[in-house]
Amino acid sequence: MTTDSLQECMENEALQLMSHKYPFLLDQLKDVAVVKREFTGVGFYTDFHVNGKVANEVNMPLSGVGGRLNDSVDIGLVLFITKGKIDCLEGYTYGGELWPEHVRSYSVFEIEFSTDGRTGGHAAE
Repeated sequence: MTTDSLQECMENEALQLMSHKYPFLLDQLKDVAVVKREFTGVGFYTDFHVNGKVANEVNMPLSGVGGRLNDSVDIGLVLFITKGKIDCLEGYTYGGELWPEHVRSYSVFEIEFSTDGRTGGHAAE
């Protein structure tokens, strides 16, 4: 599998996991297309386009999904909703750690936030 297709698979899994918590994303996932992908050295931005109209033109960031690259690099993922549509997925490392030049494996999982501020993850099935 190429790095680009691995990246795309990871992004798709992250979007699917986010749709569990935010079901309004499900209809958009049927018609979402990548417009541009930019790597920053410590993460990435993937811009999307979604056709069609939405009921609520809200702007908000969605989180609750994280991941791990090459079994060693923890990452966070944030999906930006603009005018009610999937707009941009940001992936980032923690503490300025560099994004691996070669991603050989990944896992994505839901992150649970507790009332004491701690987080915990569950691997995607």
